Amino acid sequence: MLSQSRVLNYIKEELGFPYIAIELTDTEILEFITTYTLREFSYYIPDIVTIGYNLQLASNKVPGKANEFYISDEQGLEILNVKDVIFTQSSYYMFGHPPLGPMSLGELSQWALNVEVAGMIKQFSSWDYTFEFKQPNIIRISPTPNSEKYVAIEYERVHPPDLGRIPNDLQMMFCELALADIMIRLGRIRKKYSDGNLKTPFGDIPINAEIGEEGKDKREKIIDKLSTGIMTNVILDIG
Repeated sequence: MLSQSRVLNYIKEELGFPYIAIELTDTEILEFITTYTLREFSYYIPDIVTIGYNLQLASNKVPGKANEFYISDEQGLEILNVKDVIFTQSSYYMFGHPPLGPMSLGELSQWALNVEVAGMIKQFSSWDYTFEFKQPNIIRISPTPNSEKYVAIEYERVHPPDLGRIPNDLQMMFCELALADIMIRLGRIRKKYSDGNLKTPFGDIPINAEIGEEGKDKREKIIDKLSTGIMTNVILDIG
């Protein structure tokens, strides 16, 4: 599991600390990563959460809007998008969907037909709900779900700042993105020294501002990988 200390140690080691001075404190590095790098990473690889939701709770309803509801993350994290709203199966049963699966091979054909018919009828009924996420925290459901009480909502959010929910196979990519962002920031700081040297009581210390350009190149490559999609690990069970 990834942690702030692991990311911090990786960045400092890659930057040559303690043999090379870093113009940012540990707190400043972590604050920048959790504020900016983490949100950028979450835009491409969001944290996905599923919650139970009460549509009839007064505090969840948007005043004056019968079909709009407030949605909030229990940790106060930013919600990026709503992936799905899952309603109960009651309407399917009303349209003839079997409550149980087929009990024998002979029942299979009729069971499959009933399932298909129930789904087809639902598409033309007032229970064929659609939803829309309105930034930053409102979900609109159409038509108005007057007969529904509980639903499950699956949404995408920014990863928690402890970094513990970043997928294992993408931890190194996040560390590299964080490193690139800090390199860019260090480059901007070092460019302020116009003559390329830091004056100290022990003499001039040369400042390498090229680290910012290196960080930009690194960041561009990582963002390109994230934006074009990443193949996740797939386990095939053949037996």
